[in-house]
Amino acid sequence: MRTRSKKTKTVNNNKNLQKSEEKNTFDQLPLDLLIEIFRRLPLKSVARFLTLSKLCATTIRSPSFITSFPSQPCTLIASVPVNNFPPRRFKSRGHQNFYFFLSSSSFLSRLTCPSPYPNYVEYHYHYVNGLISVGYGREQIVTNPSTGRFITLPSVRTRRRVIKSFFGYDPVSDQYKVLSMTERLHGHNQDPSSEHQVFTLGEKKPWRMIDSTSIPDHRPWSNGVCIDGVVYYVAKTGQGMSQLSLMRFDLRDDNLNLFTSLPEEIRTPTIYSETLINYKGKVAMATPVTSFTFDVWVMDLDEWLKKITFSIEPWKGSFRCLRVRGTTCTGEFILAPSYYSDEYYVFHYNPDKKSITKIKIDQGSAHCEFKGRRYKAIVFSDYRESVRLLSERQFMI
Repeated sequence: MRTRSKKTKTVNNNKNLQKSEEKNTFDQLPLDLLIEIFRRLPLKSVARFLTLSKLCATTIRSPSFITSFPSQPCTLIASVPVNNFPPRRFKSRGHQNFYFFLSSSSFLSRLTCPSPYPNYVEYHYHYVNGLISVGYGREQIVTNPSTGRFITLPSVRTRRRVIKSFFGYDPVSDQYKVLSMTERLHGHNQDPSSEHQVFTLGEKKPWRMIDSTSIPDHRPWSNGVCIDGVVYYVAKTGQGMSQLSLMRFDLRDDNLNLFTSLPEEIRTPTIYSETLINYKGKVAMATPVTSFTFDVWVMDLDEWLKKITFSIEPWKGSFRCLRVRGTTCTGEFILAPSYYSDEYYVFHYNPDKKSITKIKIDQGSAHCEFKGRRYKAIVFSDYRESVRLLSERQFMI
């Protein structure tokens, strides 16, 4: 036993000595060279250097390194298992798993969210600038899917029911913010939202109520899209919440207002809540005309213009029902089903070439967990890996 103990101690001493030598080597390098070395490493390798030395950690967490870290855009898919059990089957607090995949590689990470009734709590998920927020009830988690790390924000301060949350990033101030809104506990689904609160990551301040005197009555209805520090989303407005309008939340001054109404041509019975996309830096909506034909409306100079109509009917034998989930940086439309079973995939439609490409997603080591199960598909277009949130210390709450 003593021999084994001495052997273990020797191994540990050797590891500590090796780590100390590596630390001294990196600390002696010029800062510019150190940054260049980190920029050439894969993201998960960079994360390991956080614990090597104070200089390495400070360099990796610096704003200049974060913004300069190279990353190629790709499509990120989050999948959520679908259960068919009624809510009464869940008598205790459970959890919900989110699995993240990259279209350019394979399985990335898993995020586990606490939930009083898994699959029966409405989750609000948004991607912006390398990070994803997942909101459920009063709770909010922000995660970096490339590393699997996350932080839990303080609970929204309210006695009412949270009906929606949005996530945005302002590149000018380099700030991430979460916008949350509530309704009465036993309210009607046509009641307007209230208690609009904002939380700023890294500010070490609680949720704060924004001035509601200038906010028109509205009820959030669609997903959100953040472009140049402004979050856009579609909401029900007007008398009886019978109209659809585009809302605008400016992160720089926390100003929330009604931007413009949706024209009659867009208000089709087939319009769905995940229809808002970023098209070449502008807010756009992809509305289905038929099961295989889509109109793309773009907000240009304060008015909606129908830019493109395209059809995927020639390839309908290759898939079931698809929805437009976003665009690539080259202007291709990303289409994906609402649910997956065994095979994971997305389609890229090129409007210039009028061609479609199927991209199969490698499930990697998570393949066994997905076999024979049904999963809801959440697609984030133009995802870029980020060195943000490699540790919880980066955004102290």
